[in-house]
Amino acid sequence: MSSPLCLLLVFLLALPAALFGQKQQGQWSDLRGLRVGQGVVVIESNMKRHDGEFISVTDEALTFQEKGSDISVKREDVVRVSTGSAVRRGEHAVIGLVVGGLAGAGIGAGSGSGSKGWVGLSEGVGALIGVAIGATSGVIVGAVIPAHTTIYRAAPAGAAH
Repeated sequence: MSSPLCLLLVFLLALPAALFGQKQQGQWSDLRGLRVGQGVVVIESNMKRHDGEFISVTDEALTFQEKGSDISVKREDVVRVSTGSAVRRGEHAVIGLVVGGLAGAGIGAGSGSGSKGWVGLSEGVGALIGVAIGATSGVIVGAVIPAHTTIYRAAPAGAAH
């Protein structure tokens, strides 16, 4: 396998791990920045998931509306609060398209240059093939990146404060 092809493969396999490995942990006070009616996803310590609309937050509890009912969850029972956005998933896909296309073009052009080239292709043809492979891979990776923003994540049990 040629070196540029190995580099592309490593990039495509490592990118999701790097993106998903980012730790997101906010403070409870960050929840005060939410707008009334804003969509929230709340995960309780018993792993029950709620999809609702934010109403209010106090030092003791988070209140939101789910399926027409007001629900309050005590602070100590909240594991994570996120906001969702379908727009961000689309943005991630576009970013993946551009980054993957550019990376693929560079790798493809490098693979096509020289007397041996990538399967005997010229730089231009190698770049076009690289764009097609890189852009397609970038869109797929971008689309699977979670389209939510974690506002609050409780510290793991036993963690030092």
